[in-house]
Amino acid sequence: MTRALVLSEHALDSWSSRYTAGEVPAPLPYGVNALADDLGWRLAGSRRAVDPRWSRLRDVVEHRAGFPVEQTLRGAGEARRSDLVLALLEQQGAAAALSRRAKVPPYASTPLVVWSCWLADDLRSADPDQRQRLKRRFDGADLITHLSRHETEIFTDLGISEDRLFPVTYGVSHEYYVPGDGPRDIELLAVGQDRGRDYGTLFDAVRGTDLVLDVVCKPENLADLDVPDNVRVHGIIPLRDYRRMLQRAQVVVVPTRDLAYPTGSSVALESASSGACVAVTGTRAMRDYFSDGIDSRLVDEGDAAGWRDVLTELRGDAGQRERLGAAARRSVETRLNARHMWTELAGVIRERGII
Repeated sequence: MTRALVLSEHALDSWSSRYTAGEVPAPLPYGVNALADDLGWRLAGSRRAVDPRWSRLRDVVEHRAGFPVEQTLRGAGEARRSDLVLALLEQQGAAAALSRRAKVPPYASTPLVVWSCWLADDLRSADPDQRQRLKRRFDGADLITHLSRHETEIFTDLGISEDRLFPVTYGVSHEYYVPGDGPRDIELLAVGQDRGRDYGTLFDAVRGTDLVLDVVCKPENLADLDVPDNVRVHGIIPLRDYRRMLQRAQVVVVPTRDLAYPTGSSVALESASSGACVAVTGTRAMRDYFSDGIDSRLVDEGDAAGWRDVLTELRGDAGQRERLGAAARRSVETRLNARHMWTELAGVIRERGII
């Protein structure tokens, strides 16, 4: 049996309680429970302190370091008993990677896998000195995953060996995000709050048309934007309401900028898993997950006229929406799901002799 310490910003036991309460879509963050459920791994985590005296000290230390350290320190005993340390996400792996690089026990003798999301984009946008600092920070990692094949070059150009990299096939909780049994009565739905959303282009596309767009995001995502009259803004909503909106949506629209990582992929794949027709910006990263006319519609970055044409076409073509939605659901069921992702990664970890 493989034993793994999972370094996460979320305590694993409290996350499981949230899952039972219906507040999160999987028993553990990012569906990593698949390693235990499907492969028999034993997963353990470490908790953050609740004592305010320790919390204040921790916050000072972590602010100065620029990354979390508490879970790594508190997880040392479990790391000593583990075959592997798995960091979710890159920030959670920084202290363990530095410890491994400096040969500090127990991390010196326990392999480290960093499941990253934003690291490649951070490297691409950083100045040369910061890039080198980030490289040194993760030199101790045995394997760094990333979410799009074209990100590999960003790492290798910095001198990180390709045998320490793996473009994992990202997947979502397809057993939670499922098609509903009611009508699809939301014409257009856009959801998302990360740094890659391009709501400005989408608003330009629907402005002055009779298209009706519902948007779920933080108010700051729309700061300094002129919201058209035919756009209904919902703010942040509970998970159950979000899932229900995906099930009601005729088309889920994911307008993004071209970042290194596949920004928008979670919403796009959760929408696809829900059987909705998905229209996304055809960035390099997103093309790893969607194909135009096969399981989605792709629009060029910043192309407001292209968005207008595609959304108008989809509104008038129920058959196309149903065909693309069904194909997208099949794609998630067979490949783009969390169970596949973690099984794939576990295989790579063994194939490369990390454990």
